[in-house]
Amino acid sequence: MIDSPGNYMTISEVKQKYYKKIDLLDLELIISRVIKKPREFVLTHPEFKLITNYELRITNYIDRRLKGEPLAYIFGEKEFYGLNFKVNKNTLIPRPETELMVDETIKQLTINNEQLTIIDIGTGSGCIIISLAKQLANYKFIATDISRTALRVARQNAKIHKVNKRIKFLNGNLLKPVLNNKKLIIDNCKLIIVSNLPYLTPAQIKNSSSIQCEPKLALNAGKDGLKYYRQLFKQIKLLVTGYQLSVTALIEIDPQQTAKLKKIIKNNFPKAKIKIKKDLRGLNRLVIIQL
Repeated sequence: MIDSPGNYMTISEVKQKYYKKIDLLDLELIISRVIKKPREFVLTHPEFKLITNYELRITNYIDRRLKGEPLAYIFGEKEFYGLNFKVNKNTLIPRPETELMVDETIKQLTINNEQLTIIDIGTGSGCIIISLAKQLANYKFIATDISRTALRVARQNAKIHKVNKRIKFLNGNLLKPVLNNKKLIIDNCKLIIVSNLPYLTPAQIKNSSSIQCEPKLALNAGKDGLKYYRQLFKQIKLLVTGYQLSVTALIEIDPQQTAKLKKIIKNNFPKAKIKIKKDLRGLNRLVIIQL
């Protein structure tokens, strides 16, 4: 049985029905996604009629959003650095503030003919390393993650963006897959390590409703949020002492960790040069370590 066109709800009627239950922007983005038109269309065509299939999908998405599921997981993708990335419950949702890491990494590359390897530790969806590979040529790219399911998503994204043949994806804890394979390490080369590792404490995770659907493996970093960076610095030290490498590491942090992290870095690398970069909100977000 086919519905009569007169029974179809309009965009305006759907917004009136749900605007008290859900954030208006979220509602408009859901409608936009379902009808496959830009949000501007949703705003300027309130009379547009939604066929039954549209209504059912909109209702389903709204129900999922009301249960706390992020729009990125509902839609199955998130934009980062001007590119769309597949995401799911096995990957952290890319954040706008992490784009700073891509910008600052590119700034580190002043000489294009250097023998250079860029390693992304804890790559997740692959958004950082793929964005860098899209912007840069002639470099070697490696990405690691302890989660096989996250790596599967990262490989899919690399293929979508046509850089899959330029990035080597490795499963393992932090730098271990690289340390275990000497062929990946070239003596006398420059190494850039980028990493957005978990840096939240259990208390921060518990008190933040917006991240409850995201994988705890990609969030929880122990009592002070620095568990994994301590491990990473020990591994970087093995690289520095075992090979003739020039290493620059760019890591994302919680602004409250700045002083403690500086101390940990100096304990591991007394001669390290440390720079702190602020995000668009003026908060300490990125630490650049030159060894």
